[in-house]
Amino acid sequence: MRHKKLQLLLLGITTMFSNILFAQLFIDQATFTIQAGATVTVQGDLTSNTDIQGAGKIVMKGTAKQNINMGGFTLPNLEIDNTSNTTLTGAAKISGDLLFTNGKIILGANNLTLTSTATTTGAGAGKFVETNSNGQLVKLLTADVNSVELPVGAGSSYRPAFVTTTGTYSNANVGVRVLAVVEPNAPPKISDYLLSYWPVTKAGITGTVIVSGQYMDAADVSGTEANLVGYFFNGTDWSSSGETHNAATNRVTAPISTASGNLYGMDKFVLAKTKVFLQGAYNTSTGVMSDALRTPTNLIPLSDPYRVAPYNFTQVSNLIAETAAASVFTDQASTNDNIVDWVFLELRSNGTNPGNKIEQTRSALIKRDGTIVDIDGRSPVTFNNTLNGSYTIAIRHRNHLGISADPGTNLLLMGEQKSTAPLLDLTTAIDGQIFGTTAAYTMAGNINLMWAGNANHNANVRYTGIQNDKDAILSDLGGAPSLTGYYRSDINMNRIIRYSGIQNDKDFLLSSVLATIAATTRTQQLPQ
Repeated sequence: MRHKKLQLLLLGITTMFSNILFAQLFIDQATFTIQAGATVTVQGDLTSNTDIQGAGKIVMKGTAKQNINMGGFTLPNLEIDNTSNTTLTGAAKISGDLLFTNGKIILGANNLTLTSTATTTGAGAGKFVETNSNGQLVKLLTADVNSVELPVGAGSSYRPAFVTTTGTYSNANVGVRVLAVVEPNAPPKISDYLLSYWPVTKAGITGTVIVSGQYMDAADVSGTEANLVGYFFNGTDWSSSGETHNAATNRVTAPISTASGNLYGMDKFVLAKTKVFLQGAYNTSTGVMSDALRTPTNLIPLSDPYRVAPYNFTQVSNLIAETAAASVFTDQASTNDNIVDWVFLELRSNGTNPGNKIEQTRSALIKRDGTIVDIDGRSPVTFNNTLNGSYTIAIRHRNHLGISADPGTNLLLMGEQKSTAPLLDLTTAIDGQIFGTTAAYTMAGNINLMWAGNANHNANVRYTGIQNDKDAILSDLGGAPSLTGYYRSDINMNRIIRYSGIQNDKDFLLSSVLATIAATTRTQQLPQ
């Protein structure tokens, strides 16, 4: 009862007075009114289990960290003036103005809500709402708004969001956070991207919600800023539809199409879903490939082998070498997801001479079931700074002849959304869908395979004559009866080079690749 009387003594504060509370301000089921123009300065913590009345202001002005716990109830106006910052330990709502003079208000797991009429002022570097956990800064909406600033940030950096809406509203709100990390759902080999992103929620709005995120110039950009576009991730797919971006104002913008998701900035990309089989590793009994190169110990390099000798494949618009984590080459939950080897993809144009121009290349990984994935071992392959459109894809391998979709009959309409990306399945494609004649590939039980045997890394497979692949096997052995390792002359991909004896590569070349006819030559067929 004594505490309640203390609260009543503070009723009716007029514009003539201000009050400084050096200890805690605790309001327990009391009517606490701060009249217009009046200020209550708190140097300890603020706790209330009821709304604070009036049009006055609470100023948090301690010398050490302060806490606010409103239990979800409302403050009329709040000023943060504490360089040691203020932490929200319970949800709170502001109906008037949120003013930043010094320091931050740190949300933790609690939401800070701004009513539809509330405003924010003074935010900037080191002065903002820090969304360091699951707590959001939430804006209530009853009508259309245009570029309303939500003053969020992380660390000492100010990264506000701006909300624009049109439509109808019923208990409507938009919530936002910002996290100063790379968006975890971004494609694994994206080249230009932000080091922060904005989780967004919306509710009760029938119409359009558009959110912009303002990043820190230079500090938040990895790669080339000019390549950034706005993206929204809906939990499954990325979309840049309707996006805008402005390097001058350091903002990326995108429509918020679902109830929750993430706003981000990265380069425009398309995804490739492709599937092939390598003859050397293919097992006709199981219908999948052997992963002998990665078990019992992994021999597959963690970094792209195609950039270095002896392969030295020509890279196009792909400057940074692909590198996969060691865990990608360990046993996966499904054995069909185990990695077999690296492959090399060429994204080819659909212009005047379709399929002839290589627009971009990527080194990627191939699984036992033939699916080609990015360096994380599971995602479709990303081609960066590429517009949606129809493309041809050619696939090459370090000791197999390349194979390509026919650009005249089998163009892929490629985009950025994983759920709608078409699959180029060259394992079951009919002859007319694969470039060249049927000699471009072999068949095993109506399954297409890339020709094995290219041990000397040229454009053909031979058993005799100049630059034949049989001699390349001998050369790599260097007089040894066998070698274990990651060698291009390991034609049957069993991790061991042998010229004679059980499962030797010479006999595999002659019998499986050349159909026991030593004079046969297999020639790579790719669009030229």
